[in-house]
Amino acid sequence: EEYKPRPRYVATAEPKMMLSGLEPLTVDKANFNFMNIGERCNIAGSIRFKRLIKKGDYISAMAVARKQVEDGAMVLDLNVDD
Repeated sequence: EEYKPRPRYVATAEPKMMLSGLEPLTVDKANFNFMNIGERCNIAGSIRFKRLIKKGDYISAMAVARKQVEDGAMVLDLNVDD
């Protein structure tokens, strides 16, 4: 018995990225042409941030996050799961 392939699904809407946090954010080209994401608050990617979290120095870890926002980050990639 021969089977015909299923029709290919073609998305009709522009792709969107949905982020969660204190406030939900939908990222699409209508709202943002470019999004600067701060990645220094990720213990998998920043040795300095990892050391601060492991020591329990949360004030200094928050200073890392604050500096990224001051330098133009629109969203922070926050990961403290080791």
